[in-house]
Amino acid sequence: MTMQQLIYAVEAYRCGSISRAAQNLFMAQPNLSAAIRELESELGAQIFHRTRQGIECTEFGKVFVSYASDIITRFEFLQNMHKTGGQRPRVLSLITGRSSEICISMTEYVNRLAESTLPFRVKFQEDSNYKVIGSVASGEADVGILRANTHDVDFFFKMADSKSLRVIALPPQPYVVLFSRKHPLAEEEYITQQMLRPYTEVVHGDYEMPMYPFSDYKYGSFQQKEEGKNVVFVYDRGTLMDTLANVRGSYIWTCSTHPILMETYNLVERRCDAPPVQGIDAVILSKKARVTQEMQEFVNLLLEKCGMPPLGRKNGSKR
Repeated sequence: MTMQQLIYAVEAYRCGSISRAAQNLFMAQPNLSAAIRELESELGAQIFHRTRQGIECTEFGKVFVSYASDIITRFEFLQNMHKTGGQRPRVLSLITGRSSEICISMTEYVNRLAESTLPFRVKFQEDSNYKVIGSVASGEADVGILRANTHDVDFFFKMADSKSLRVIALPPQPYVVLFSRKHPLAEEEYITQQMLRPYTEVVHGDYEMPMYPFSDYKYGSFQQKEEGKNVVFVYDRGTLMDTLANVRGSYIWTCSTHPILMETYNLVERRCDAPPVQGIDAVILSKKARVTQEMQEFVNLLLEKCGMPPLGRKNGSKR
């Protein structure tokens, strides 16, 4: 039995798929399958059941993978001690729905890391909720942030649960209309949906569901709901901000835009008489993976801002 075989088995378990694990390991699927079967032959027991949907751990496999994960972690620690002169690099991979609040929190966390003498590696990615769930479930990301609303939150929470993910819901926030301070409606104290109809709506083109369900457009669809309505589809938050700041009359339904970005792009939020819907952010963590110090510190930064109890290291328990 080799360390490489242990790595193969753990990656397959994290992905729930031989093909996906092979992609992550940059090797051919038949080679990975053969390596795992060879390991099972050496052990004299099956680690995985093969199914049409992928692979599932046997009872023996669950125990084996648990021990294998611990061995790999300790091995990597020893490797890093050698490479960094005894200093373990601090590592965190984060994926989130597009959120200026989360982005600012991430920069605050990186600044904290930079104050220490330890080297660090932080990966930060913004994407759709489906990608967030998939990345945390496969082990590609350590921490995910879902961004849902009161109409679709149960759908995403159930999907996360089916992937063996733990969900920590953050306090809900009301939806608002975000637009430039130069917008024709910027001085209005009371905005109605009828007042918004002549103006250009901005939406995220790669979101599977509208972040605000009463938007004039379903995200990801170019089909018009309303004759004559103008819409701009954007695919990253930087483009969104530039569009709102420079396209006359543009607006987006959103929540929790950080004051720093609103000041930078000269934007303002306004309440609207549309049906009440709240945005709900949630931290998701894999139930299979241990909570590292880096994961704990970042999640606790978010929880502290919301006035929620901190996260413990043991299985992500709340204190």
